[in-house]
Amino acid sequence: MQLAYTDRHQNLNKILKHFTFMWVLTLIGMLVATQLPPAIVMPLSIICIILLIITCFVRSLKLAHSIMYSIPFLMGILLFWTTQFFIDELGQQLVLLIFGATVVIFIVLALIGIMMNKDISNWGSYLFTVLIVVLIFSLIFMFVPISNMVGLIIAAITVLLFSIYTVYDFNQIRHNHVSDDEVIGMALNLYLDFINIFTNLLEVIWRLKNDFD
Repeated sequence: MQLAYTDRHQNLNKILKHFTFMWVLTLIGMLVATQLPPAIVMPLSIICIILLIITCFVRSLKLAHSIMYSIPFLMGILLFWTTQFFIDELGQQLVLLIFGATVVIFIVLALIGIMMNKDISNWGSYLFTVLIVVLIFSLIFMFVPISNMVGLIIAAITVLLFSIYTVYDFNQIRHNHVSDDEVIGMALNLYLDFINIFTNLLEVIWRLKNDFD
């Protein structure tokens, strides 16, 4: 039991180190974005999705890890233009408040997952199915106009989905389901959990504001 606790603690430390480094890459991406046009957002969004799919099929760990590390950099570019849009629409103070709220929510969800005695690894297939459905609709709605209410519902479902995913991912760490080869992948999962909760919370607030204006 002591050995299992030690392994879990070491894995968590490794994952959090990679998670932190991914945020450094995100900041670099945001700096690069200041020199790029907003039109880059759409193609980069598609590239990020393609890269995520490729990592599921690449057998070479070095190649997979290189791709995984390229995603936070590209996400940094996307995040810059995404936050610029919401700052224009909601104001800088509210965007910062939502970011702070996301940090608190993420920490609470992490604690729930890491302290949960029950192993919820059987949730994985259900969560993945919902994720695929959300991704398909999100891709379709990139090119098809939707009502504000439909956008609000999708954003709210996405916040809920990645909140559950955060609990699930930390629960996998809690029950030692993460091998050394999967550490970087798990760090990327946690990173994407946070990004998706934050950006979709911004969209929920923006769409609610549109309804009341």
